[in-house]
Parts: sequence; C-alpha cells; structure tokens
Amino acid sequence: MNYFTASSLIIGITTVALGVFILWKGKKTKSNIIWSIFCFAVSIWGLGSLGVGFSEDANSALLWWKFAYLGIIFIPVLYYHFIHDFLLVRTKLFLILFYLYGLVFLIFNFTPLDFLFFNINNLSLFFGSIYFVFPPTPLFLFFVFSWFGIIIYSHVELIVEYRKSAGARREQIKYFFVAMAPAFAGGATCYLPCFGIEVYPYFMITVPLYPFIITYTIFRHRLMDIKLVMRRSTIFFASLFTVLSVALGAQRLFVLIAPGNELIANFLLLTISVVAFPHVRDYYFGIANQYFFSSLYDSRKVIADISEKLRATLDIVRIYAHISETISSTFHSKFVVILEYDNIKKEYNVQGHCGFSVDKKILSAAEGINEAFLIYNIPIVLEELAGERHIAKETLAVLTGAGIELIAPLNVKDKSIGLILLGQKESRDMYNNEDIQVLEIICAQSAIAIENALLYKETKDFSVKLEAEVRRATDELRLANDELRKLDQTKSEFISIASHQLRTPLTIIKGYISMLLEESFGEVEERQKAPLYKVYESNERLIRLVENLLNISRIESGRIQYRFEAFNLEALAENTYNELIGFAAKKGIKGEYKKPKEHLPPVVADSDKIKEVISNLIDNSIKYTKKGTITVSLERRGEGVRFCVADTGMGIKPDDLPRLFKKFNRGTGSPLVHTEGTGLGLYVAKMMIKVHNGKIWAKSEGEGRGSRFCFEIPFEPPASIV
Repeated sequence: MNYFTASSLIIGITTVALGVFILWKGKKTKSNIIWSIFCFAVSIWGLGSLGVGFSEDANSALLWWKFAYLGIIFIPVLYYHFIHDFLLVRTKLFLILFYLYGLVFLIFNFTPLDFLFFNINNLSLFFGSIYFVFPPTPLFLFFVFSWFGIIIYSHVELIVEYRKSAGARREQIKYFFVAMAPAFAGGATCYLPCFGIEVYPYFMITVPLYPFIITYTIFRHRLMDIKLVMRRSTIFFASLFTVLSVALGAQRLFVLIAPGNELIANFLLLTISVVAFPHVRDYYFGIANQYFFSSLYDSRKVIADISEKLRATLDIVRIYAHISETISSTFHSKFVVILEYDNIKKEYNVQGHCGFSVDKKILSAAEGINEAFLIYNIPIVLEELAGERHIAKETLAVLTGAGIELIAPLNVKDKSIGLILLGQKESRDMYNNEDIQVLEIICAQSAIAIENALLYKETKDFSVKLEAEVRRATDELRLANDELRKLDQTKSEFISIASHQLRTPLTIIKGYISMLLEESFGEVEERQKAPLYKVYESNERLIRLVENLLNISRIESGRIQYRFEAFNLEALAENTYNELIGFAAKKGIKGEYKKPKEHLPPVVADSDKIKEVISNLIDNSIKYTKKGTITVSLERRGEGVRFCVADTGMGIKPDDLPRLFKKFNRGTGSPLVHTEGTGLGLYVAKMMIKVHNGKIWAKSEGEGRGSRFCFEIPFEPPASIV
C-alpha cells in the first residue's frame, strides 16, 4: 500500500463515518441529509481511488475510475446544494443547472459515449497507480474547469454570508470554510497527473481533515444543530474502566518486578483505584461539561417537572428556587439571575441568583430593555440584538460586559413580571433552538406561577392585616356591629351580582365550545380536540364555582328559594350517576350503581337542590380516586331515604373529618390530587340538606383507604315548609 492508496482509504472511511454520524445523530432536516449524501459522494471517490491503486490492468483501473467519478461528478453539485440550503438562498436556477450538469456527465461516464469523456487509450502508470494522462478530451477539460467553477462560486457565497453574519453563525461559517477550502484544494491536486504533470498527490491528506474539523464545529458551535448525548452513567463507567485498566497494569508490572508479592500488588491495585477514581471521574465530567452537557436533558421531562413543582406551591420563595434550580441543572449555565419587576415603582428587584453579583448598572440596563422585550416575549440571545435601533448600545454593552448571554422575559399578556438572566453555558457553546423553545415554555409557566404567588401573598398579607384591624375595631368600636352587618350584606350582594355577571358569559363559552366539539362550525382536527376538551372542563369548573358562590350568597342572606314537590329520587339518582360516570371511565375507574332492594315512595323535596348535592358527592369521588371503584347506593331508612357514594380513593385523615363540611375547607392532601377545588361544594351540600331536615356525613378508614359520603332526608317535607 503506497501513500496514494492509504490516503484514498482514509478518505473513504472518514467521510462515510461523518455522513453516517450526521444521519444518526442529527435531525432529519434537508441540509443534514444533503450533507450526508455529499460525504458519501466523497467516500465513493476515495474508495474508487483505492480500487485504482490496487488495479493491475487498465480495464480494472477504468472500471474503478468510473466508480470514483460517480462521486467526483456530484461532489461540487451536492456541495453547492448544501451551501444553497444552509445559506437559505432563494434562487434555484443555478441549483437546477448544476444538477443537469451532473446528470449529463453521469451519462458520459456510464454509457458507450465514455470515450468522449475519458481518453481511454491514454491510461498509464503514474506513481504506482494507473492514471489518465495528457492529452485529455475537450469534454474532460470542460468538466474540470466547470468543476472548479462550481466549487469557487460556492465558497464565494460563503464569504459573502460570513461578512454579513455574527455570533454563532459566523463561527460556523468560519470553521466550515477552514475545513472545506483546503480539502478541495488538496483533492484537486489529483487532477494534475491527468494533464501529465508529475506532482505526487501528497495534498490528498487535507481531504480527510475536513470530517474532523466539521465534527469539531458540531461539538463546539452546534453546526447543523446536532445534539450529542453523554449520559452520567457513561461518564461513570468510562472513569471506572480507565482507573481499573491503569490499576491492573500497575499490579501486573509490580508482580513482574517483585514476584511472590501478590498481596502487596492487590493492595496497590485497591489503593490506586480508590485514590484515582474521584479525580478521573471529575476529569471526564469536565470534558462532558465542555462538550456534552447542553444535551443532558429531556425537554419533555424538564417541562413536566417544573410544571409539577410550580403547581404544588404558592410560596414565592420556593417558586423562585424551583425556577433557578431547574434552569441551572438543565442548561448548565454559569449563573442564573431572576429579576422581579415592580410595576408601581417601574424597577427590578433581585429575587434569585446563583454565582453572580447584580449591581445597579445591570438593573438599570434591565429597565432599559424591558419595553423592548414586551415586543418579543421570547428568550433572546444578546448577540442577536446587536443593531436593533430600539435598544441602546450602552444597555447591551453593560449586559454583555457582565457575561450575560441570554435574557428570558417573564410576561403575562402585556404585563411584565420579570426577567431571567442567563450566563454562558459551562460548555461555552451557544443556546440552540431547542434551548430557546424549552426556556420559552418554562418562562410562560413561571410567569403565571409567580403572578399567582404574588397575588396569593398580597391576599394573605391583606388578610392578616384585616384580621388585626378587625380585632382593634372590635375592641374600640363595639357599637359598629350594625355597620358591619350592612357591609356583610353588601359583600354578599356583590358576590351575587358578580356571580350573575360571570354566569352568562361562561354559559355562552360552554355553548360555543360544545358546538366546536360537535363540529357545528366545521371539521376539527384530532390534535385540536384535546385542548378544546380541557377548555370545556375548565369552563365547567368555573360554572360550578359561580353556582357555589351564588348558593352561598343566597343561603347566608336568606334569599335562596326552595321548590318542594314530590318526585322519584331513585330515577334522579340513577340519571345523575349515568351522567357523571363517563368521566370516571376516562380515568379507568369502574362504577357501580346499587338500586334499592324495595321500591321507594316519592320524596317531597327540591329536586334541583338534591341533584346538585348528589352531583357534588359523585364528582368529588371521581376527582379524588386515581384507580379502583366508585359505588353509588340508595336505600330506605325508616321514614326516609339514604344516598351514599363510596370510593377506593385517597381517603380522609381523621383530623380532617370534623372540618370537612366547613366553608373554604379542604383535606390537607387534596390539593396535591386536585388543585382546582375551592372547599365550597360540601358546605353548600350541608346547608341544602339541613333545609330538608336531613343530615350529611363522611366516613373513612384513613388516608389511602377510600371514603364514604352519605346523606339522609325524610320522605315528607319539613314542618316549616308545610
């Protein structure tokens, strides 16, 4: 094997490896596919040249040359196609012409017209390999000059784009040019023997360098937006393998030098392993930090985890901690700073920071960029803001000078909640498109969570202050009870009026969403139905909340009206069960309805109110049961009837049972299972059953052992109603 064949072999292996790597690890984008095909074309040239180098006769060499030219013909065409797509060139005329050029020469290469392309009678031994020699055919001359023309034109396009670009894209183009220009120049020297110029193709070695430079650019500058994943387990096992290999080698060497001291050698093996492992592991983690950590996250898991954490608390301090920890552990930024915006004072306050000191200049710069970010409402890499007229250069200079690489706004609609400032990644690479998309979702969820927490804190502080004021007012102004009653009445009236005003638009929303789901306005795509169902369910929760508020207002003001009439409670209970059990089925929960053993006489009561109570109890069982069974039963009890709902759900703690039917009270664990509850449903149910001269209660064996809710009412109405 001589230098020519060795270089050809290296070219074939490295280029096909790069092509396979990009198809395997990269996104299946048009640019990545074109580049992989280009690499395969270069590999065909390399392997064809290898075949030529090992050929022993002219016919065999000619066949291998034709195979090599299958790649050579399309190398400039595919290269231009990649540049055309990479630089987002809109004009397709040259692309079409170049592919026609490749097709024409492909015909000359593999048809009886090959004599017009190759000077078949001029095959000679050149540097130990059979080469085409001077004089070349006119068609071959045209091919060579046009081949160089396409390559040069492609690099000119790169240079023009390089001058216009900035940041990561500029770095990508620079390394791409550095890789490909020498590769084409070195590979082009293989044409010289075709013209009788006896220059040995030493410069072929520049061709296999380009896969390494391109791979480096993929690692460092996210060329082609390829993610490389190195798991922590991989780092651990690599460290362990390295340490054990060195330790076993040292042990073997010691045994050879000092035979008969196996015990000392084993002790040496153990000592080297224990001492060296942490250092080797840290070294490998350092390499992973530098090159791989930006891909050590699953975007769906990150979003799901932060959503769960933000839903589980209204403590603003914990929310800021969750946001900071999630972003830091996901992107491995050198620092994360969270700024909260005070809409009254029009200034930012530092609420969380990790590894970074925030001074007044940075806060002033953040204020200067606030209005601009309301335009974007998406995370922005600071480099991309260079040249924006509505952002002062001094502002960008302060932020970039502090090492801030990315700013993510926390906005709710047109209202600014704050900003998240991120430093450079530990790997020193740029934030890619996936990072931006994940950050955008995290910021949207975080902004809502922060706003809710601030409102909750404001309400809580107000409640504490109000309680203190009430105590003072009670001590000093006992004669103001009448006034307080009037205020209470006004409050109830306000709730009643507000609830009435909410009920109408909510009902309209429900109607339109129902018509959308029923496709009254046209076909709805399957992927759109799930969000519509979620909106419909949320609207239903709001309607129930409004109804509960209305009922409480009417009950406490004595304005609620009851219409007592005889009706079949058995039919009402069964119909209500059938209406709601479908929701349980969607959760995989079994339902069972036990009819009374004997026919029940009619019940004189308000059927609408009783149905509301039954619906509330069944709905609660569905909400707080993850799996198992919900059993609804109805039976006669003396001169009355008992209705019960039993489930295998989360159960009730003994301490929670006495408080369960109080206003705005929920079990201690229920917010973790169902976050939207208000603690009003059972209170309303209790008040309604009380009016019917009945009773309502709950039983449970304890947490995680299910629960049972029952009420009893008499067949005849209360004497006060009669």
